[in-house]
Amino acid sequence: MQLYHMETRHPDHRPTTTPPIENKPLQGISPLKVGQQQPLHSSEESYESDLYQQKDVKRQKEYDNDDVIITRNLARTYINADEELWQILSALEEKSRTPGVIPRLEPQFTNSNRKNKSTVSAYLCSPYTDHIATGFMDLGWGCGYRNCQMLMTFLQRKQEAGDSILRQVTDISGLQLLLERAWKDGFDVQGAKQLNNRVYKTRKWIGTTEVYSMLVYLGIRCTILDFHRPSGPHNTHETLFDWIQSYFQNAVSKQDENEEDDHPTDMKDKTVYITQRPPLYLQHSGHSRTVIGIELLQNGKRNLIMFDPGRRMLRSYRSRTEPEDDMDESTLSSSCSQNGDSEEEEEEEEGEEDNNKSQSRKISEQQEKKSTSSKTSFASRILSNWKPRTHLPSNLLRPFRVDAKAIAKNRQYQLLVLGEVKDERPQGGYLSWNDEKGYLLDEKEREAMKIVTSTDAL
Repeated sequence: MQLYHMETRHPDHRPTTTPPIENKPLQGISPLKVGQQQPLHSSEESYESDLYQQKDVKRQKEYDNDDVIITRNLARTYINADEELWQILSALEEKSRTPGVIPRLEPQFTNSNRKNKSTVSAYLCSPYTDHIATGFMDLGWGCGYRNCQMLMTFLQRKQEAGDSILRQVTDISGLQLLLERAWKDGFDVQGAKQLNNRVYKTRKWIGTTEVYSMLVYLGIRCTILDFHRPSGPHNTHETLFDWIQSYFQNAVSKQDENEEDDHPTDMKDKTVYITQRPPLYLQHSGHSRTVIGIELLQNGKRNLIMFDPGRRMLRSYRSRTEPEDDMDESTLSSSCSQNGDSEEEEEEEEGEEDNNKSQSRKISEQQEKKSTSSKTSFASRILSNWKPRTHLPSNLLRPFRVDAKAIAKNRQYQLLVLGEVKDERPQGGYLSWNDEKGYLLDEKEREAMKIVTSTDAL
């Protein structure tokens, strides 16, 4: 098996320690249909807790099959105790983050039956995920950092073993220092050499392996999946769509099953499922984006729902009086071309050009109706915790849909998945997200993951 650095600045065909797996087309995707549900983690975590108050959690207690207590020395403990590290890692400014977008996308799917493109169902990631746009100073090279930051917003709000998984979301300069620190500690030696062991104060692009190295260095479990060739007709990536669909559909909560028993009429008309799954980091040659969900249409087609930091910045910055940057131009030295994102912008979006003001009014009316309803969803409760800020631009609230034809324009893709993906294909099973495995690594696991490996998803 090969692990591919997908950025054009350093194509890498490095061997990994993962043994090759026999290709079984569509074998590794859990064959779920719309409506199938599976319990996931409890949603009763307190969002209102102080995310920055660090507790002295040194060990996580677990139980084996014989109910024997097992203690794990979590890598997070000494990472959080490294005050020298956190003093040099500057936090991303709050004005650069747009929280509360995921729950507010729901009306966009329920009102999307226009031009015969009806939504059968849509599955979205955790509302803990913020949208982060590219700034002026990182336009054309900062997508990897911005998508990494969007993963980090989820990790900062998600709790495990009595504390936030991640202490803070770091700005781009801090991520560059963090990556160099990971390299110095022995992570991804080959990748470090390709970038001359230096990214700080440069415009060097980063990709999947660099994001992996930063997260694992911080003691966070993640998995890289390789979709190294098309798997469907006309160079489409059907297996990629299948895996993402299974990932989100499996997250439909037990709470929704109970609601179906109590409110069969409401559940019959339900279209949008907001899950607790983390977002996915999607990489192809020259660009990356954050997958926040998937949409299933009546005609059998599917759309990936994306946060593209570069695209949103290009569409919305003209209406702002000040750019929301966390970069200082004087601190950067150019090391790559700045031709902008490599996306074919207009061809990839399925949504039509609606009247922005009318759409905004519809969204406001939907939210007002929700606030007066006696039955509130988990996403609604999360949304209520955010204080109102400037009105979200209507172009941000319109989902960024990417169909199979657009994805087919690139031959290879990688997914970086927070948590563990278990591979049970050799035993006749599937390649699926392990919802029983936590996000936190212990010290031994972290040490073993210094060598970057990937799993062939085909």
